[in-house]
Amino acid sequence: MKKLIYLLLISVVAAGCSYTTYNMNRGALKIPQKPTYQVEYMADIPAGTAATITYINKGNVKYIEQKYTGKFNKIIELPSGQDVKFTVDVSLPKTTPASRLATFVKVDGEIVSEQIQTGKNVKYRFEFKLP
Repeated sequence: MKKLIYLLLISVVAAGCSYTTYNMNRGALKIPQKPTYQVEYMADIPAGTAATITYINKGNVKYIEQKYTGKFNKIIELPSGQDVKFTVDVSLPKTTPASRLATFVKVDGEIVSEQIQTGKNVKYRFEFKLP
């Protein structure tokens, strides 16, 4: 009987948690090599929430935007061979229809990652290397 009560308690707690994680490392992009690329990071943070956004800039400098709200759009020119990383962490409110996090990464105007995620705690991770 105790095992049944513990199992019920664990399932109730687990049902209350809603985590969504997207974690992708694409390695080197298969696009023509050139000296520099235009990389665009985009995220649409739902109203009433704040996200932590991390991205890599020129020279592998890491930038962190704490408590970011609204639409995030950053265009950066990066050299060939650079590692690129973009992360977004946000806790979404419970709404009907469900709140969602939309994220995009473009290289020279072409989408290399496009994700729409729902859930309570959403984590987006995307990495790649420019040729």
